[in-house]
Order: sequence, then structure tokens, then C-alpha cells
Amino acid sequence: MSLTISIKGVIGNKPPREVTIPTEWKDMSVEYWGEMTQIVKKHFDKAKKSDKKNKEKENPILSDDDTLAYLADKTELNKFQTMQLNRDLFCYMADVPTGEIDFVDIESINKVISILDDLVEEYKPKGMKSFEFEGDTYHFPSEFLRKNTYGDFIEATQLEMYIEKMQNGRFDVLPEQMAILCRRANEEYDEDIIEEKTEKFKSLKMDIVWEFGFFLTQQNKKLAKLSHMYSEKDKVVA
Repeated sequence: MSLTISIKGVIGNKPPREVTIPTEWKDMSVEYWGEMTQIVKKHFDKAKKSDKKNKEKENPILSDDDTLAYLADKTELNKFQTMQLNRDLFCYMADVPTGEIDFVDIESINKVISILDDLVEEYKPKGMKSFEFEGDTYHFPSEFLRKNTYGDFIEATQLEMYIEKMQNGRFDVLPEQMAILCRRANEEYDEDIIEEKTEKFKSLKMDIVWEFGFFLTQQNKKLAKLSHMYSEKDKVVA
């Protein structure tokens, strides 16, 4: 599904233009969602810096201890900051220059921003193991420790790092990770095509990317169990 709104032309006598905005994960590319998360991060980082300055004035000890400052951080946007965030999100989602948003009716802005309310709910994975893209079927790497190359194993050991980045809104790392690990049947790893493949995978839809993120989490748990088993066996041998 998608939402279509009409944006009035504000320069000369340009007619209103129709803007279609995706409303579901299956309609959003990872690049699109990644840009949105960076907009949100920028506003919260700005608010966090402002809050930190105020807290340091109230409690000077926080300025000398980063750990205390982190634990004390409960950043929330005030009404003005929220309006600025919503403005930037709307401008990106509706492809409206910042200088023209004053000419957009409030109802249209509220409709677009309300889309985010449904998207913040936790994604419920379907257990996807492969996906279709540009006429080809790509498979998730179901077993890292079988039929693997050394390069695959090195990538597998970095899963936790990629999962942490994803949880922190760094979706920009996932197209490259998927380009490395998701392959067609009988496709071998080829470093020379990863850059081109990464660019193509930036247009993958977010439902596929969420499924891959869930898959990474499950594989990370399996690797953690295997690592624990091997470490226990080493203790017994010793």
C-alpha cells in the first residue's frame, strides 16, 4: 500500500503534483529507510548535546565522567524539536524543499508523519530463507560452518558488529553484508562484484532486510552456542 498526497506548486503557476509515499516495509527500500533513520538520529543527537550542556550546568560531575553522563541520558524531544524533526522527515518523504513546506497543508503533513506510528511497531519475521531480486533468487547463508570458505567464516565472526550497527539505526551497512553473504544457487564469493552488488541491493525492500536482520541474529546465537561448546571441550581436554 501507499499514500498519495497533492503538493501545491509554489513557484510561478506550477500545477499541484501528486506524491506517492510508501506506507509498508515491502514498499520501502533500505536506502530510503536508512536516510530516514539518519534524519531521526541527527535530531536526537542535537537534542542530546543540548541536554548534556544543561545537565553539566546543573551537575558539574557529569562533565568529568562519560559513564555517568551516558547513564543519566534520557533524551526526549520537546515540542519544538519534534516539529523540526517532523518537518525534515516530511520534506524527505514527500520530496519537498524545506523552503516550500510552509505552503503544504497540515492535514497532508499529519497523514505522512502518521505512517511512522505503524512502522515503529516491532517487525514480526516470517522466517524467510531466500528472496527474489531482478529475476534471480538469492539465498540467505543458512549454514556458516558447512561448505564455508575462510572468508565466509571471517564474515560470520563479525555478525555481532553488524547486528549492533543495525540496532543503532545503521542500515547502510546491510546492503554490503547481504551482497557478501546472500548468493544465487552455486554462486561463489567474488570480491570483484561486491561493490556493484551492494549498489543494487540498496534498492532491496525493507521487509527482506528485516528478515535478513532476524536471520543474522539467529545465526549469531548459533555461533555463540558452538563457540561455548568448543571452549567447554577445550577445558575438558586440558
